[in-house]
Amino acid sequence: MSTPAQDTPAQDSLETGKPFDDIRALVTNMPAVDEKARYAVEEALAGFVPALSPFGGLGRALMWLGGWQGRPLPSIDRPLVAVFAGSHLVAEDVIGADPIIGCRERVGGMTEGAAAARGIAQSHGAAFKVYEMGIDYPAAKITKEPSLSERDCAAAIAFGMEVVAEGADTIVLGNAGFGSATAAAAICYGLYGGTPEYWAGGTGPVAKARIEAVRKAADVHKDGLSDPLNVLALFGGRDIAGMVGAIIAARHQAIPVILDGYVVCAAAAVIHKIRPDAISHCYAGHVTSEPAHAALLDRMGLKPMVDLGIGIGDSTGATLAMGLLKAAASGLKTVSQS
Repeated sequence: MSTPAQDTPAQDSLETGKPFDDIRALVTNMPAVDEKARYAVEEALAGFVPALSPFGGLGRALMWLGGWQGRPLPSIDRPLVAVFAGSHLVAEDVIGADPIIGCRERVGGMTEGAAAARGIAQSHGAAFKVYEMGIDYPAAKITKEPSLSERDCAAAIAFGMEVVAEGADTIVLGNAGFGSATAAAAICYGLYGGTPEYWAGGTGPVAKARIEAVRKAADVHKDGLSDPLNVLALFGGRDIAGMVGAIIAARHQAIPVILDGYVVCAAAAVIHKIRPDAISHCYAGHVTSEPAHAALLDRMGLKPMVDLGIGIGDSTGATLAMGLLKAAASGLKTVSQS
């Protein structure tokens, strides 16, 4: 577990004006990709006969990585797998369990138990950290009131921004929240419309309860869905807001981000809705079997690096994808320098 302590320029800018106005300014004034570095990677890949290229579909990801790292020969040397965990009171209605206890069990499993994601991260030389986002203070029940106040939402975003101060050259985002999938479905409904069944669908009693919770939440907050950041505050909770902050700050420091499952991508969708190209430094690591994840990626124009049939969004699939990309970058460097 980890608690970031260092300030970042992006986080400092939240200290003036209304919190959401400052966040919008950060999203509006984002640096662009290094096109020269991206083109250099493209030129290196052009040296291979397409049918005989050792990188195949990973060529697109290598160009993305090089462009955002500003390196003609990209590499992943200091990766960070950052898993955000938060509790949501709506879980009482959907899962029928105490969100604090449930979230602490999940965090304990990832930090002290036999978590595959942690082992995969270690095998690729990645730091693995779980960021607890106010687990003992669950986000309010979205079927009755806003998940967070604007101030609390902005504070969680600022906390998430501090993750990039840890010196990573690539960040993998995962989520281990309790009730977060319901929050994510409500966010997607608030951002894109449609039906609760579309965004919270599935089979079984939990899926049915999740659909009903999203339906109730959408009705209660129907007059506040015109602003993406307000949608985040109404439904998102501290863990999702923290991931929004991490994505924003990573862009300002030219750090590429590999996204994991549905909840993580719901955080990215908030930023995308403000400014579509504001998440161009993000790559979908994989597509999960979570309800509506593929549909959400399609809405954001993101193509997953791999499809492994993984059904959880705790960073496992994106970390596997990061390892594949790391290996491809090493192969490209070897070929280019020979």
